[in-house]
Amino acid sequence: MLGTNGVLLLTLLLYAAIIYGVVRLIKYFIRYGIDYYFKKLDARQTEQEK
Repeated sequence: MLGTNGVLLLTLLLYAAIIYGVVRLIKYFIRYGIDYYFKKLDARQTEQEK
C-alpha cells in the first residue's frame, strides 16, 4: 500500500491534471469564441453594406 506521502502526491497530481485541463478548455473557448464573434461581426457588416 501507499504511504501518506504517496497518497498526498497522487492527490496533488490529480488536482494539477484537472486544473491543467480546465485551463486548456478555457483557452480553447476564449480563442474560438473570439474568432466566431469576429466572423459574425464581419458577416453582419458586409450584409449591411449591400
